[in-house]
Amino acid sequence: MALSQLRWGRLLALASPVFWSTTGVAVRLLEDADEWQTNFYRSASLALFVLLVLVVRNRCGTWQVVCRAGPTAILAGALVGASMFCNIVALTYTSVANATMLMASGPLVAVLLGRAFLSEPISRTTWIAIVLVGIGIAIMVGGGIRGGSFVGDAIALVGVAFFGSYAVVLRRGADVDMTPAVFYAGAFSATAAAVVACTVGRGLVTTLHDTAICVGLGVFQLGIGSVLFAMASRSVPAAELTLFALGEPVLAPLWAWLVVAEVPATETFVGGALMVLALVMLARSSRGAS
Repeated sequence: MALSQLRWGRLLALASPVFWSTTGVAVRLLEDADEWQTNFYRSASLALFVLLVLVVRNRCGTWQVVCRAGPTAILAGALVGASMFCNIVALTYTSVANATMLMASGPLVAVLLGRAFLSEPISRTTWIAIVLVGIGIAIMVGGGIRGGSFVGDAIALVGVAFFGSYAVVLRRGADVDMTPAVFYAGAFSATAAAVVACTVGRGLVTTLHDTAICVGLGVFQLGIGSVLFAMASRSVPAAELTLFALGEPVLAPLWAWLVVAEVPATETFVGGALMVLALVMLARSSRGAS
């Protein structure tokens, strides 16, 4: 592998979390849109963006790519779509820092589910990381109970469970292009949001300002961020990718603090530090084993 390719891949991997980390601050900048409207426009724009990427990349072979992904991609899309849905709803009830840090524990939940359903072994270092994440979650959720954001923290944890399940399903479909799963995720999440918004919510009509922000979340935050990360994965080792992905839980609270003056609670700093330490341990262990 050429050194320039590796450097370019690392640059793309570094840029991806910058896009991902804008979710919280974008949601805070909304004027009127509720969580259902936000989910609808964000998810629908993501689905259209991914469909465009599929068509541009595969042209006449797009349908074949979708068919090869099959039911596995549909299931994976439903799971990650539910995770995306929970992420936006959680941000309505808890801080950007709490929601982002809790969602960042998804990879370790995937490890536990992989052990349960795929009989994948778990190393001693990974067990230590899991314990650290558990302690970090307990600290953050405990702070949420005292601070009145327990509901948001609980919804974020439900989203983590969906994401962990998504990762396990992806492993079963690792031999084919699973990009269609992201399209299904956007489509499922948008459909669910539309049903809720039109039955028990305020409908789908919101301001042009809020619609633009939500579409930006779908195209730039999720769409471009994910495409850049996928491009980086071609040249950057998986363990390094995990480390680069840690930029999201680090940057998201920073943007919220700088842009909307949202200061995380002390429990968030303590619990988040333990979780980031655990993920760094996991990434370094994976790199040493490769």
